[in-house]
Amino acid sequence: MSIRRAQASDYAAVRSLAETLAAHIEEPPPPLTLDRYVAFYVREHAPMHLFVALLEDRVVGMIAWILTHELYSAQAGLYISDIAVHADARRKGVGKALMMKAKEWASGQGVTKLGWDVWKHNASAMQFYQRLGAAPDTEAVPHLLLLTNS
Repeated sequence: MSIRRAQASDYAAVRSLAETLAAHIEEPPPPLTLDRYVAFYVREHAPMHLFVALLEDRVVGMIAWILTHELYSAQAGLYISDIAVHADARRKGVGKALMMKAKEWASGQGVTKLGWDVWKHNASAMQFYQRLGAAPDTEAVPHLLLLTNS
């Protein structure tokens, strides 16, 4: 297995993983276009960091994150927005390798914590993260403000 930064040529594989993830959390397929993918994940100075895992030159997993910074503590954080592993590549260490890549990258940036959200019905993901040493955040309560064009 190898892990590398995503490229424009990975678009179809990443979109497929994103669609599978959306279906798993009972969301519609994402309207991710190639242009938006490149703008947010691939181009130089893209706001998101996206890495893919490959087995035998086939993309089988992905992880995306953004660097954050808290003014009140002056600490950097890393927020993982998405992680997905193709069904036929699960239980092969791909998810753990992707999380370790994020942790390694974060350490190199002086990041002090990694955070992410887990769909409330995804017990297997919660167990996976617990095995990695993560625990639910009992201090923060996630909030959303949905923006619409109306």
